[in-house]
Amino acid sequence: MDNKNGNLVMFPKWKTALERVGMEALKDKRYEEAAEAFEPLAEYGVASHDINTGLLMSWIELGKFDDAESLCHQLMKEEHDQYYHYLHIYITVLFQSSRYQEIVDLLDEVFEAEDIPHQSRTQLWQMYEVSGKLLEDQQKEIGSSLMEDFRSAMENEDIHKQWQVMEQMKNQPSAPYIEEVEPVLQNESVHPVIKSAVIEWFRDEEVDKEMTVVKFGQEMKIVPAELTQLHSDYIIKQIQMRLGQVEQNNPSMYEMINKLLFHYCYVRYPFFPDEEEVVLLVEALKQLGHEYLQLPYEPQYSSEDVAKYKEEVEICEQHYMMIAGE
Repeated sequence: MDNKNGNLVMFPKWKTALERVGMEALKDKRYEEAAEAFEPLAEYGVASHDINTGLLMSWIELGKFDDAESLCHQLMKEEHDQYYHYLHIYITVLFQSSRYQEIVDLLDEVFEAEDIPHQSRTQLWQMYEVSGKLLEDQQKEIGSSLMEDFRSAMENEDIHKQWQVMEQMKNQPSAPYIEEVEPVLQNESVHPVIKSAVIEWFRDEEVDKEMTVVKFGQEMKIVPAELTQLHSDYIIKQIQMRLGQVEQNNPSMYEMINKLLFHYCYVRYPFFPDEEEVVLLVEALKQLGHEYLQLPYEPQYSSEDVAKYKEEVEICEQHYMMIAGE
């Protein structure tokens, strides 16, 4: 907590009175009164370790978790000798807020330190195990609820709900749901954007099972764990490189056609154009960019193939914006 009183000094008698009133109120579990007494001490920067602890305890009991979290952050930085004490309280704040993932992630980092006092390490490990179990239970409950929503959205052919649920499912482990969700990739009635979201989820979860994807009349065998992320795929990088001149001459046009490219590839994922198609797709993007901005352009290619790619890009853009529009 910052000192809001600048260089003003708290008189010793006032300080002593606030400490006495606050500690008595804390002892009697009158947390509101305790906090009111302790807060000026913290604001003036004259709070002792016991007062800071009492203030944090009062705030936690009052449900003022944001205030407690902020003060814990400050004290962990400033009170190095009491770091693990305040870390314990900070984890308690997260625990009270059911933020188990944050506890697990934080303690994963803390355990990498080699100088944790034995007693603190034991306490933190107990909190880690409890939080890990509660996180697992929390994820199961959330995952089950989301899957029920996904089933309902599939039955009702509610594409927007399918997308919303799938975006949330990306925060859940995929293993319990692979068997149920995998058939979506082969179902020709499922929108290609939904299939892309499913593939992303499985890819990021490093699912190493071979699966079949059907899109736009094409079929492909994939192992999600072996797929690259969209932005880093070699073909996309090659297309972007070929659009380098556009980026230099007209950054606004480049930004626009780069979005068209990303949306095109996302809708078709994991069906990417091969190297022979790159030239035609680049030309299609250039022509669309100039057409959208109503700028003159001398086509380098004017074949039916380029027209086909222009149509595909625009259709994919419509598909993407209809469901995942930014």
